Amino acid sequence: MRITGCVQGVGFRPLVYRLATELGLSGEVCNVGAGVEIRLAADSTTVAYFCRRLREGCPTHAHIESIVSQPCNLASAPVGFVVTNSQAVGQGAGFPPDLAVCPQCLAELTDPSNRRHGYPFINCTDCGPRYSIIKRLPYDRANTSMAGFPLCSACRQEYGDPANRRFHAEPIACPVCGPRIWLQDAEGRIQEGATAALLARCRLWLKQGKVLALKGVGGFQLACDAGSVSAITLLRQRKHRPAKPFAVMMRDLAEVQLYFELTPAEREQLTSPAAPIVLLPKARLRQPLPDMLAPGMACLGVMLAGSPLHWLLLNEAGGPLIMTSGNACGAPLCTDNRQAERALAELADGFLFHDRPIVHRCDDSVQVLLADRPRLIRRARGYVPESIALPAGLNGAVLALGADLKNSLCVTGTGRALLSAHIGDLAHPACLDALRHQINHLPDLLGQFPQAIAVDLHPDYFSTRLGVRLAQERGLPLIRVQHHHAHLVSCLLENGHPPDEPVLGIVFDGLGLGDDDSLWGGELLLADYAGYRRLARLRPFRLLGGDQANRQPWRNLLAQLAQASDLPPRSELADAHSALAWLAEAKTDALLNMAGRFSRTSSAGRLFDAVAALLGVAPFELSFEGEAAMKLEALAMGAQANACYDFALSREGALWQLDAAPLWPLMIEALLAGQDKAVLAANFHLSLVRGLCNTVRRLRRQQGVTFSAVALSGGVMQNRLILEPLAGELEAMGLTVLTQSRAPSNDGGIALGQAAIALAQLQQG
Repeated sequence: MRITGCVQGVGFRPLVYRLATELGLSGEVCNVGAGVEIRLAADSTTVAYFCRRLREGCPTHAHIESIVSQPCNLASAPVGFVVTNSQAVGQGAGFPPDLAVCPQCLAELTDPSNRRHGYPFINCTDCGPRYSIIKRLPYDRANTSMAGFPLCSACRQEYGDPANRRFHAEPIACPVCGPRIWLQDAEGRIQEGATAALLARCRLWLKQGKVLALKGVGGFQLACDAGSVSAITLLRQRKHRPAKPFAVMMRDLAEVQLYFELTPAEREQLTSPAAPIVLLPKARLRQPLPDMLAPGMACLGVMLAGSPLHWLLLNEAGGPLIMTSGNACGAPLCTDNRQAERALAELADGFLFHDRPIVHRCDDSVQVLLADRPRLIRRARGYVPESIALPAGLNGAVLALGADLKNSLCVTGTGRALLSAHIGDLAHPACLDALRHQINHLPDLLGQFPQAIAVDLHPDYFSTRLGVRLAQERGLPLIRVQHHHAHLVSCLLENGHPPDEPVLGIVFDGLGLGDDDSLWGGELLLADYAGYRRLARLRPFRLLGGDQANRQPWRNLLAQLAQASDLPPRSELADAHSALAWLAEAKTDALLNMAGRFSRTSSAGRLFDAVAALLGVAPFELSFEGEAAMKLEALAMGAQANACYDFALSREGALWQLDAAPLWPLMIEALLAGQDKAVLAANFHLSLVRGLCNTVRRLRRQQGVTFSAVALSGGVMQNRLILEPLAGELEAMGLTVLTQSRAPSNDGGIALGQAAIALAQLQQG
């Protein structure tokens, strides 16, 4: 019997052993490159019963895709049932992500009588490192970074005991034979010794307001006291991160509930084996935390201590800690001790090292609950390498290289698509190196060898240039995929939508190159997997200053006002409100005089920037992508809309055009009249939702346009005040609404859509 799916590293062989022994069957089970192979001395009736019991008793983190049975010749009649050595037969086996510490291991960790009491690397078949330590398949200790830690006699006894939950648990370890921790201070002095003493020193450092760099599961993290304004200020200065939110780690759910009122869904996600960062509304804080953890934001990212080391540190610290990526600004996560010493020397006052090597970098995943569903914003630890099934008939091996921001890559094969962990912004050379590393190692690990390469349509993307070179070097077809089509299809794929059924896609994001060489970003497309037709867009405006307009929101406000009618002269507006005083500056005239030199864009993201600039919540220059839009959403969250401003809807050639021009006089009039800015922000969100719904109604009446489902994708669909009401109103029209949960709707999910489109287009020749 050959079994495929996520059946390695999840206690599947122990299940097979126990079931066969219970039934008195003879035979053997082993891991193979393609999954698990069982040789069983049994008749067909017993085999059928055995298969049914396997599916019914499948371990929590396992997933059976297929069981294929056939007669076989056993070299000799087996006596009893055994777990045999793994074989490198076939490829493509599934294995789980890194799993948070389970309740049983946590109980042992805190039990003074247990031999693993206080041991920071305790694990079993239900928890512990998986993806971050694997080098190759089959998933055996010898093929992981635990190979360098030979088992002691006590661990070996547990490993071989069918009644023990560590039976064939590959990362098994204890204080005698497993990894160890040690400290190093800013002067390079090393401190070794008992775990409790080392963690007590960490607590002292943290209480002194120092920054600690610690080696986590998938990479290094920087930690400091989440309740100390001076410590947070110090970390922000060192990381050159003036406003981007920090995530907070708490020991357990009980501690989170001291600070937040939680919904059942939030409790479920916080305590899941993935242990992601969950964005919790600050409006439900029960006791205060420093606002500078997430200044101007509606939510604060919170996660539980997912590993035993983190739990011990949080328990010792006695309160929440900031836990943020251990990297210099824009660089990938550090994974190696020596590398971290160099890269984090200016950021950290001390290091908490361990000697278990990290094979695959994996940052913390970020999740938010929108419209009653958990949605990934950053997909990494706890979710990678889970794969997504391809629709029937969409087969083949493709390597898709994603976008330049929030980069991830995608590999397809054996009817599934695997989206890699978050890599980062490819403008940083080290992130581009990390992408190259994944290209060289991930397909090989999964046993998928690409027959084509998919890239973004934009010729100047780092990922596109890399894909072009790879296709030339390997002699493979190169498929260029339009950015917003990829967003849309990533949503279709996740929802298992059939490849040949067109849907309407509303794809709102920052910028992406369109097939007409202009910059798109507010698009309504009629599409299937293989192709699309652009039906409508936001009215384009000029990116005044080119790329600077992506960083300075006031430029987008100026461009929008230049297209609006019924506005007072700019000099009068500048005199009327202090927030608009810059309109009288000479640079505004200069920019408008040069407007014809700059590209036009239909970007929804830049429209949000413009509104945020008008209402005074956008900084002069953004310190991170999406900052203005997130602050605008946070401002609107606390208010009730009292007006809906009309977006004009008109035709320009073959396209319908949703025009924001009519709302500017109304918003400015209300602003000058002293209306609450939060209400104006809420009005804008409501107005955009209503404008989109009106556009969808118009398209449904258009001859030659037929659809029964609408897919919502792009970074804007992470905005609660857009996604939730828009989905609700579209469903009220009788439409099926498709949204994303397992893959990010931002650029982190682009590679998934690229891969599916490439497969569909290859099928069509």
